[in-house]
Amino acid sequence: MAATLALLGTLVATPASAQQSPPASTARRSDMFRDPFFVELEGGATYMALLSVRGDRSAFPNMVSFTGWGPGAGVTLGLHALVFSVGLQVYYCHVSGEGDVLNPTPMGPTRATGEVDLVATTLEGAFRLPMGRVELSMRLGVGHAFMGRFTSDAWASAESVTANGWTGRAGLGVDVRVWRKLFVGFDLDAAVTNVRRSGIAGGSCTGGPICAELEQDGDAIALMVHPHLQVGMHF
Repeated sequence: MAATLALLGTLVATPASAQQSPPASTARRSDMFRDPFFVELEGGATYMALLSVRGDRSAFPNMVSFTGWGPGAGVTLGLHALVFSVGLQVYYCHVSGEGDVLNPTPMGPTRATGEVDLVATTLEGAFRLPMGRVELSMRLGVGHAFMGRFTSDAWASAESVTANGWTGRAGLGVDVRVWRKLFVGFDLDAAVTNVRRSGIAGGSCTGGPICAELEQDGDAIALMVHPHLQVGMHF
């Protein structure tokens, strides 16, 4: 009887919180399902190397190649569970650079300057490895790419050109948790994009070889690198 009373006294004296506290491993697992949705904002730079698929039928008239740098920004919305996440990203960049001219004029330059806008919409999947306040990530994404307002002094009389296609990218990143719901980090992405331009109606422009090229479909491949900083919020 004395032993029974002593045991009851111990249970009464023990706080309820101590009796109900889950094991540390269970708490860690539950944290990985907390705040499953996230939004990430990123900003940085984009390097682009654009190459013609067919030498005389580039996506961008009278340009065999084009390389340049420019600012870029994007937003990603998604959800995660355990160490995996899926999301939808929209990324925009404006690139200025120069490239080789396909049909230079007599005594004219063989290189020309130009500008282009890119909008990429991709569905991405990521593997995220939490290490305390630091989280490492590896991402793969694929989706649609639009290039517009491509202008160049390689064809002064032609209008701005647009092209559509697909894009695929891969990236590595590191995030640091500054608050339970707020992360800041750095990512480095590499992307491959293939875009196609539809030919214009015959006789709608005059300009010799450039118009003859515009009347045909054109293709180009772009290789891009995106270093950027990002801020993420989990909720």
